[in-house]
Amino acid sequence: MLEPEQNGGNVILGSQLSLTMSSEDTEKGNNVKEEVEGEEKKHQSQKEAKKRKEMEPRSNKLLTVEASTDEEDSTKCALTAWAFEPEKMRYALAKMIILDGLPFAFSEKPGFRKLLSEACPWFNVPSRRTTIRDCVSIYYREKQKLKKFFKENCERVSLTTNTWTSMQQQSYMCVTAHFLDTDWKLHKRIIGFFLISCRKGEEIGKDVKRCLVYWGLEKVFSITVDDASANDGTISYLKMVMNNAKTSIAKGQYIHMRCAAHAINLIVSDCLRELDIPVKRVRAAVRFIRNCPSRITQFKRCADLEKVDSKAFLPLDVCTKWNSTYLMLKTAATYEKVFDRYGDDDPYFATELNSEEEPGVPEALDWEYARKISEFLEPFYNLTVRVSAYNHCTSHIFFHEIADVYILLTEWCESTDALRKEMAERMIAKYNKYWGDHESFNILIFVAVALDPRYKLSDYTRFATYEMFGEIKGEEVWKKMRETLNDLFKEYVKMYASSEKKEMESDVVQGMSLMRSLIAKRMRMNNTAVDLTKSELEKYLAEETEADTTKFDILEWWKVKSSRFPVLSRLARDVLAVPISAVATEFAFSTGGRILDEFRSSLTPFILQALICAQDWMLGSAPVNDEEDTEQLTEVVEELLEEMVGLNLSETSSSYDNSISDDA
Repeated sequence: MLEPEQNGGNVILGSQLSLTMSSEDTEKGNNVKEEVEGEEKKHQSQKEAKKRKEMEPRSNKLLTVEASTDEEDSTKCALTAWAFEPEKMRYALAKMIILDGLPFAFSEKPGFRKLLSEACPWFNVPSRRTTIRDCVSIYYREKQKLKKFFKENCERVSLTTNTWTSMQQQSYMCVTAHFLDTDWKLHKRIIGFFLISCRKGEEIGKDVKRCLVYWGLEKVFSITVDDASANDGTISYLKMVMNNAKTSIAKGQYIHMRCAAHAINLIVSDCLRELDIPVKRVRAAVRFIRNCPSRITQFKRCADLEKVDSKAFLPLDVCTKWNSTYLMLKTAATYEKVFDRYGDDDPYFATELNSEEEPGVPEALDWEYARKISEFLEPFYNLTVRVSAYNHCTSHIFFHEIADVYILLTEWCESTDALRKEMAERMIAKYNKYWGDHESFNILIFVAVALDPRYKLSDYTRFATYEMFGEIKGEEVWKKMRETLNDLFKEYVKMYASSEKKEMESDVVQGMSLMRSLIAKRMRMNNTAVDLTKSELEKYLAEETEADTTKFDILEWWKVKSSRFPVLSRLARDVLAVPISAVATEFAFSTGGRILDEFRSSLTPFILQALICAQDWMLGSAPVNDEEDTEQLTEVVEELLEEMVGLNLSETSSSYDNSISDDA
């Protein structure tokens, strides 16, 4: 279409054509002019509308490049249109708040708003109030999804409980359900995080009961708790409730499982308490080195001169976390000669550590104690890591773990080294308190070993039991283990045998011809006498044990064999889901309580439960560790200072940073 142009009083339709207007022509020309002006206005309004449309966030379209899903040619790419959707952005922000444990005020912080203004200028960051509403909305949605998941995939659970304390000294109870689904996958879900109004065991038990009733989880196999006095009352109340409802196993006889991590902490704390001075001296020496980048650099030079064959950096421990103390002592002991050389080069080292506020410079005896303490703590460190894992079963490995610890402590008790013998005797007294008497621990630990196809009721299991408890007590434990396994299996037969038989018969008949179905029924009838002579448990125990290899997957084995052992596999599924530790690995080493941070302590009980539960349900994996690697940070600083060589700021910045570190 030709575009009209204006040239003085004439209307020109093309660069070469001009019209000489008469009166009639003038009128026509005016009409044409009006039409042209109308067209121009229309065209202009269309441009403005198009521009406004482009500025509207909801309809803004951006082209992005995505990799093709073509498996044969991964180099293919396709252009796809992306539409900005504010609602999705809002809920993504709320999910970030939940998953990362951020305060609601995070969305109002200037740095975050500046980032979004650059990354996504169309997004209007919601207020704190709106973010809270979005987080609660996500909590309710996830709650309904989990409730449906429980209904479809879970029949019986094992529980763990532990307490948290806010900065206002309010106590909260965290209840977590553990179970294996029908596909033999292990699950862990927090089902309650509530304020404890009364510390009496029965009242806490009522709170846990209400939590279970809401989720429809009235069948509980075991409850793993620490040694707090109130927990005994809680267990007793819940056992009574489930016995009355006839949902317990063995009338709740094996429901109480003591937290292994808690027992290990008590054993280790007693050991460290007796050797407090050497630990304090090593800690002070490590802290002195780490307080300044220049000291770290000088310490590394001393290590090179001493030709120490270790690249490990000096970690500083947290007094309430004994695993960090173990790692600090183990690493620092390898640098004993380096600390001595450093002390000769830096006079401030001895001056500061020998001051009134400090315990003194580590001596040769202190370093010897540090090596022996780390040697003692190592098996307990490894034990805690393994039994506190949340992503794999632990009940079937605990027997082997405590057996190894017992053998180690027994050997140390016979040592000629006075310190080693003294520490071992003190530790084995604590060990016997928790695991030395079969009346003091849950026999399910041994049943779980019998349900491990690598061991079953083999000679290894029997001899290991005798070794741990002696001939007389060992025979009692062995007898109790077999009786418990048989009694549990018989109870499961009463509950599930008829339903499993019907399912098997329906599976056989379905899809068969009439003749094949008839023959199958007759064969089952002919084999009835044989089947009655041997139960599933007897067949399982009579078969050869599996090879004990690192690649063996006990859950996969039972999943495959569940069709052969339909009832026994149900028992195995419940026993293997029992957690040995009530706390996750990141809290298992703490000798202090679990404290809520400042943000979570400021929340109402309902909002606190919503955030903690939703985070657990959505995360599904271990949280990211927030602690920075000091060695890595030091290397980054050194690299930056090297890059700044030649700049005027370099020397000033370096000296300024070092002076700050020296003051610290």
